[in-house]
Amino acid sequence: MTLTLRETQNRLQTTDFEALPKPRKNKGVRGQLLELALGIPNSSKLTDLVDGELKSYTKGESVAVTQLRHTLPEIFNKTPFNKSKLGIKISRTLYVAFDRQNNFLGTATHTETNKLIEGDYEYICEIIRGRVANGLSLTTITGLNGILQIRTKDSKYKGKYHPIIWEGREISNKGYAFYLTGRYIKSLI
Repeated sequence: MTLTLRETQNRLQTTDFEALPKPRKNKGVRGQLLELALGIPNSSKLTDLVDGELKSYTKGESVAVTQLRHTLPEIFNKTPFNKSKLGIKISRTLYVAFDRQNNFLGTATHTETNKLIEGDYEYICEIIRGRVANGLSLTTITGLNGILQIRTKDSKYKGKYHPIIWEGREISNKGYAFYLTGRYIKSLI
């Protein structure tokens, strides 16, 4: 069974958040448990819901949106933000906020800041294309509006990170992801 954004918002009104454990090292556990509590199967699909995405977070902490490696073809083909995987995912996301004691704070969307996020995306994509064209490795890049950034997100497998390869060349020795910054996320609720 997969829910819509509206159905998810309705179910959140009756969810027992006390039953969800506080995340420790793996921040994604809360989201996985929340999805299961709402009747949403855990999967690796682009979006969790029929018409959008569900993201839980601790207020003030950044939120990982999607892995960079999945978006590279769109970045180098200059796919417009609203047609990109990141743009599609971000435009229909319901954020579920918790405090550090695991208390439910509420929900939010950011449709009013999509243009600012789009500006950050375009800026970050330009920097990525420039770094790769000049033979430079990726680094943390934050958009001019301070909402979106890329930075490392990887875990070791058999003692090694997962490098990002583009057109036969390593552009990073470890994985990167798009994040919404903690400063921005703090302002949502």
